[in-house]
Amino acid sequence: MGDDLKASLEALATSVALMQKSIEANAKAIADLSITGSSMSGARPGFGGEHHQDRPPKHWRPEFPHYDGKSDPLIFLNRCESFFLQQRIIPEERVWMASYNLQDGAQLWYMQLQTDEGTPSWPHFKELLNLRFGPPLRSAPLFELASCRRTTTVEEYQDRFQALLPRAGHLDKTQRV
Repeated sequence: MGDDLKASLEALATSVALMQKSIEANAKAIADLSITGSSMSGARPGFGGEHHQDRPPKHWRPEFPHYDGKSDPLIFLNRCESFFLQQRIIPEERVWMASYNLQDGAQLWYMQLQTDEGTPSWPHFKELLNLRFGPPLRSAPLFELASCRRTTTVEEYQDRFQALLPRAGHLDKTQRV
């Protein structure tokens, strides 16, 4: 029985030593992950730098954008679309949310729109907002883009071109050139 006890104690000591090595290896691996995760560019501590499906972390809640009618509505509408996607807002609530966040002249315009036509659908709201507050465009946005010429600085030309580009719709490779 003494030999059996001695063999059992030796087996137990070997198991404890293996477990201790495993714990130390896991602790080192966790430390390495923490250092790597926090040193990633743009990563915040505790988030590991991962960004799944181009969505922000669940506990981050973006502010809904506001629009006053003094700039191109395309930027406001794009931010609205991103908010709706991230927050999973159903189409029936989109116009209400966007109209609630209109300010100044844009809010007055929407009040008159509701009086005249009622509450529009989201696609119709986007179209009407662009017609009212968007830059004046000819009937063919692609033609407008193609006829964009540099008359002042390169930076102003780039800004004008970039403002026209999203309105031209999807362009194939040859059209982009």
